[in-house]
Amino acid sequence: MKLLPDANQGRPLAILLLAVALVIVYLGGFHWWVQRQLELSDRIGTLKQQIARYKGTVEMAEPMRDRLASIRASQQGSALFLDGNDANIAAAELIRTLRDLIGSESNDPELCQIINQSPRRATDPERFQAVHVDVRMQCPLDDFLRVIYRLESGVPLVFIDNVVVSQRLNPEQRTTRGAGNYGQLDIRFNMIGYINQPGPGQDQA
Repeated sequence: MKLLPDANQGRPLAILLLAVALVIVYLGGFHWWVQRQLELSDRIGTLKQQIARYKGTVEMAEPMRDRLASIRASQQGSALFLDGNDANIAAAELIRTLRDLIGSESNDPELCQIINQSPRRATDPERFQAVHVDVRMQCPLDDFLRVIYRLESGVPLVFIDNVVVSQRLNPEQRTTRGAGNYGQLDIRFNMIGYINQPGPGQDQA
């Protein structure tokens, strides 16, 4: 009985046994490490792609912030002007705004009323076209101050100019709220708003 292979078969068998031993050693001691390295390599590749996308996003952030700021500034600037490009429509908007504020800010709208309003166009050279409305109204002082404050502090931008106030003491009103606040005041003033058009004397191009 032969326990050892022939001499001419010993070398191939030894090589085969060595290969089997190496496979067993690899599977037992190194396969998990190689697998782990492959997983880490895939993860590193994914992270590199994400970093590249994030870098591109960061590079776009500053231009986008500048553009957003420009858009916001443009919207805010437009809100300061009266609606439309027609002076008559803008004047009607001024008057409507004044009436709305009288209704919301006066304690008794019947004691605070517009007597007359006269739109007129400005002729002085200005960068933007001004719209003027000459107003005469009768109103108690406290109501008038609230209305004017809201008018000048809101949007669109409205200015009050040439205010002339005279006191009207009516004996029939001494028992009303107006009598305790210097009576009914006769008030004349000029409301000024602007439309986003070149003013007189400005370049129309």
